[in-house]
Amino acid sequence: NEYKSYLSTIMGRDDFEDVSELSEVFQEMWDGDDNRVVMGQDLVLNMGRRTFTRDQSEDRSSEPLFEYVNEEIFERESYKRFYDLLDNYESTVGVEEVMTKQEILEMKKFIDIVVKSEPMKIAQRYLVAKGWAPEDTEEFKDWLWDVWFTLYKRGRGRRISGDSSGFEHVFVGEIRNGNVIGFHNWIQFYRLEKSGQVDYRGFIGRKQEDQEFMITIQFSWDEDIEDDEEGALKAVGGTLLGTSPEFEFALYTVAWVYGKENRVVNIPVKINEHEFYVIAHVFKQRFLGTCFTSWQPQK
Repeated sequence: NEYKSYLSTIMGRDDFEDVSELSEVFQEMWDGDDNRVVMGQDLVLNMGRRTFTRDQSEDRSSEPLFEYVNEEIFERESYKRFYDLLDNYESTVGVEEVMTKQEILEMKKFIDIVVKSEPMKIAQRYLVAKGWAPEDTEEFKDWLWDVWFTLYKRGRGRRISGDSSGFEHVFVGEIRNGNVIGFHNWIQFYRLEKSGQVDYRGFIGRKQEDQEFMITIQFSWDEDIEDDEEGALKAVGGTLLGTSPEFEFALYTVAWVYGKENRVVNIPVKINEHEFYVIAHVFKQRFLGTCFTSWQPQK
């Protein structure tokens, strides 16, 4: 069945061979991140029931995914700056994004905080050594802006010039033709679940493994909770758990640039005992289309 097939791809993979240079960088970033939340203490999950990618009609978990979150963590500087960005976007693909002066200021403040963090310092050293990013701090900030916050056209309308960005897609999420695309961040999930916009429908894969490091789930997203219509569906999605905004930002920056330079999508890496993939897509040969973690390579 589907679950046994899934397990066979993620357990005991004799053919798994990580990109050792990236694993070393990511491990150093992980060890250097002192801003993670403590799983089981600051963040407690209610995993509910297992579901499957093919089963999209039934909500198998009636309770929210997040049983408890210590909201004091959102007073930490990087979390606060990250949180400020999550309401800056129009979720529907094809709707033009408009950056206000306040929103631009919020983005710049977030980058200012991130570049001072240990994970991003490690990321920058690696990228500079490879010749993929500038060493000067101000130039590096501008480079990060270009990677993550430059608006580009994802929708098909002729009049659209900028309805998406790397940051919006990866961390905030978008809705296209009744489906959720992107949306790979636990903080955004908690934020929208708390407001009633996100409905957790069950986990996919290994329960214990997911609880410790990364989760693969199914959910729906309904921005208008007052209407009777069902929300847009994410049949299968994944996110790291309890990681700091600066760690994820640094991880995905390095992985996406590595993928772009080496023309690879599935990047096998290890952190501690966890073997997983970072999936990195380049959009229109230039833009950060998506970047996320997965137990499986993308076909």
